[in-house]
Amino acid sequence: MTSVAAVQFSDASLQRATFSDYYGMNCFKGGVGIQLCGWVVNEDLWGGGVSDTDYNKRAGYLQAQQEFVETDLVGGKKVKFLNILDRGYRGSMAAWQSGGQVTLQPPSAKSDERFKGKQTIFAGCIARDRSGNERGVNVCKRTGLVSRGFRQGTSAKRLNRGWRTWSFHANFMFKPVL
Repeated sequence: MTSVAAVQFSDASLQRATFSDYYGMNCFKGGVGIQLCGWVVNEDLWGGGVSDTDYNKRAGYLQAQQEFVETDLVGGKKVKFLNILDRGYRGSMAAWQSGGQVTLQPPSAKSDERFKGKQTIFAGCIARDRSGNERGVNVCKRTGLVSRGFRQGTSAKRLNRGWRTWSFHANFMFKPVL
């Protein structure tokens, strides 16, 4: 999930719907993911006030993954998706409730604590895979419309269409990362 900056609204309901405690500003949030072979996917922008759990439950991508699992059997067996999440991101429960999808997250440690042995290897493996997603976020935010954010007089529908279209279009613009 990433943010697209927005103006501060004078209307209380818009202010509440777009203010994110995590980002400390008014914004829209959008989910970004990387599929195999580096294919960038993203979901619609939602008001920044939405929680990670609500976004994951209602965005529709977990349900689409579950439908795919049920129809694309491998040797007659269901192979679940693996969703790799950032540390602290709250999506594991929503994924599990959506047909038992699997998630991985790096372990957490206090600021003065160090990882030991297997924790270091585990965190490093997840970080390597997550770096591809950070590239996807960067690509999604590269268009001028999105990088400027939501300004006074901007159409929310147009911003969302630009966000979705640019990200899909970007899959055909760059060489694949192998």
